[in-house]
Amino acid sequence: MQRAYRLIDACFEPHRQLDDCYASLDDAIGDAVAWLEHTGSEPQQQLIGVEVCAANGDWRTYRLPMPLLCPLPHESNQAASLLVQ
Repeated sequence: MQRAYRLIDACFEPHRQLDDCYASLDDAIGDAVAWLEHTGSEPQQQLIGVEVCAANGDWRTYRLPMPLLCPLPHESNQAASLLVQ
């Protein structure tokens, strides 16, 4: 089963500008980093988290909303280990 990810804002709601389903964690975080670099957003908008879709269809928090401070690693396992800390 392939997992689906989505980005959330500081209020744990689907992110207004980045509300999409992503096939991988790398894709989701990469899109968020690119959006932040492009917009130069305010500190509150820089708090981005990730949810993962469970087998029953519910969304569960995978990464709490926090600033994305580092570039996206190239390997999925590295990305997952960095984001879960």
